[in-house]
Amino acid sequence: MRFFLTLAFLAFSSFAHADPQVPACDPQRIGARDLADCLRTASDKSEKDLASAIEAAQKSIDAKPKILATRKSRWKRFLADSQTQWASFRDQECQDLAPLEAQSTLSDPRLACLIDLNSKRVTDLKSRYP
Repeated sequence: MRFFLTLAFLAFSSFAHADPQVPACDPQRIGARDLADCLRTASDKSEKDLASAIEAAQKSIDAKPKILATRKSRWKRFLADSQTQWASFRDQECQDLAPLEAQSTLSDPRLACLIDLNSKRVTDLKSRYP
C-alpha cells in the first residue's frame, strides 16, 4: 500500500509542479476528501491538456508547407483514429487494470492512472508535433 502511495505521489508531484495553480495531490498531507477533490481537479486538467495537445497537433499538420491538402486531411484523420484507439486503451487500462494493481482503498487509482497516461500522451504529442 505504501508503495502505491509513493508511486501516486511521484506521478502527481511531477504533474502538480508543472502548474503552480494545481496543488500537489499528496495523500500524506491531505485527507481523503481533499485528495479526491485534488485528483478530480488534476484529472480534469489533464483532459483539457490532452485536448489542447491534439488540437495543436492538428494545427501543426495544417501548417506543414508543400504538403497537399488531401494528404494533410488523411494525416489528420489517421491522427484522430489513433487518438480514439489510444483513448480506448487508456480507459480500459485505467478502469479495469489500475484498481487491481493498486490494491489500495485510500486513493482513486483510476484517476491517478488517467492523469499519468494523459500526461504521457501530451508529452508524446508535443514532441512529435512541435
